Amino acid sequence: MSCSLTRGTWEVRWRDGDGRQRSRRFDDEAPAQAFDEAIHDQKAKERKQTSYGDGGGVYSYETAQGKRWRCKVKRSDGTWTYKRGFTSQSAAAGWRRRQAEKVERREVIHTKETFGGFWPRWLARRKPYLSEGTWKAYERDGRLRLLPALESLPLTRLGVDHVRDLVDELAESMEAGEIAPKTINNTLGTLVVALNGAVKEDHLMPFNPALQVQRLPPSDIEREYLRLHEIPVYLDSCSELYRPLAETLIGAGPRISETLALRKMDLELSEEGGVLVVHSTKSKKFRAVEIGRALAKVLSDQLDRRAEMPGGDAPDALVFVMPVRIRKRDMGRWEGNGDGGAMNRTTVSRDWHKAALEDAALRDMPLHALRHTAAAAWLAAGNSLKYVKDQLGHSDITTTERYYGHLERSVRLAGPAATEEAIARAVRLAA
Repeated sequence: MSCSLTRGTWEVRWRDGDGRQRSRRFDDEAPAQAFDEAIHDQKAKERKQTSYGDGGGVYSYETAQGKRWRCKVKRSDGTWTYKRGFTSQSAAAGWRRRQAEKVERREVIHTKETFGGFWPRWLARRKPYLSEGTWKAYERDGRLRLLPALESLPLTRLGVDHVRDLVDELAESMEAGEIAPKTINNTLGTLVVALNGAVKEDHLMPFNPALQVQRLPPSDIEREYLRLHEIPVYLDSCSELYRPLAETLIGAGPRISETLALRKMDLELSEEGGVLVVHSTKSKKFRAVEIGRALAKVLSDQLDRRAEMPGGDAPDALVFVMPVRIRKRDMGRWEGNGDGGAMNRTTVSRDWHKAALEDAALRDMPLHALRHTAAAAWLAAGNSLKYVKDQLGHSDITTTERYYGHLERSVRLAGPAATEEAIARAVRLAA
C-alpha cells in the first residue's frame, strides 16, 4: 500500500482480495492518508480471508457458478500471464506446471518480434563471419524475396505453410521465366540459415519451419494437378463462395493473384464462351485467355451477384470480393472491415482450398496446382503446347515444354493406339 502525489492528486494504491492492483485518487492529502491508514489498520487475518487460495501461483475466486481457480505463469519473455476458469485447484496447478515445463524446454516462446525486425539485425551480426559474396547473396535474397513476403509476420506465427506459400509464389516467377530453380533453392537456404539463428541463438522461435520444406530438385519434376475425373469431385466440395473462383482457376489457368485482380471490364462473355483479359502480376503485360461456355456462364452469374453489392455494377468493380459476414460461421469480412474488398489470397489458399481437398478426400496439393490442372486438361483434350503457352502467358515455349512437355507426349503416344483401334473397328464393320 502506498500514498503519493501523482499528477496533482493524491493516489492510494493497494492490492485487493482478488490480488488485483487497485488505486483511488483524492484531491487533498489528509483524506488520502486517512484512507491509507484505514487499509493498513485492517488485521492481516481479515485481509487474508479474501485473498486467493494457497499461493504457489494458483488462486481462487468466486463466480456466479461457484468457486473457480486461476494460475499465474511466467512467459519466456519475462512477462506474466494468467489462465482463468479452472474448476479445481489441482487442474490449475497441473496446467501451470505443464506450461512452465514447455517454456523451460522452449516449446512455447513469446515475442512480438517480426521477421522484418529480426532480419536486418541477424544480417548485420553475421556479416563479419561471411565472405563478401555470401553476405551480398543473403542481402539480395532478403531484400528481393524474403522481406516482401514475410516482413510483417511475427516470428512465433511463422509456420511451414508460410514458407510453402513463399516457394509457390517464387515458382510462379520461375514458370514465367523470370528466375531459375536455383534462385528459389538459394532463397530457401538463406531463410533456413536465418531462422536457425532465431531458434538457436536468439531463442525467438521454438523450431525452424523452413527445414520442413523441400528444395526443388535440379531436374524437372512432375507437377501436381487434379486428374480429369477429380475435377468435378473437387468442385463439388468447394463452398458456395469459393466455387466460382475455383472454376475460374481450373477453367482459365490464371495465377491466383491475377484472378483476384480481375475486374468486370476484363471479361468479354457470351453464350458461346468468352475471353478474360488477364493482367499479369509478374510483368506489365496482359493476355487474352479463351474460356468455354460453361465457365462463361459461371462468370456471368458471378457478375450478377456482384451487381447486387454496393459498387458492384461499376466497370472497374472486382469480380471476386469478400462478402460481409453476418454470423460467426459465415465466410467473409465483418461489416466493420468494409464490403467489396478483394479476397485474401492466404484465406483462399490455406482455408478454402485445403477444406475442399479434405472434403473431397483428395491428396494435399498447393493452390497453384489448379493452374497445372488447367494445362493438363488442355493437353488431354488434344490442344498443342503453343495453345497452352498462350493461355498461361509463358514468355517462351521452352518454359511450357519444360513443365508440360511430358503430358503432350503422353497424348501423342495415345494417338497411334487410337488410330489402330479405329482401323480395326472399320474392318469389323466391313466384315
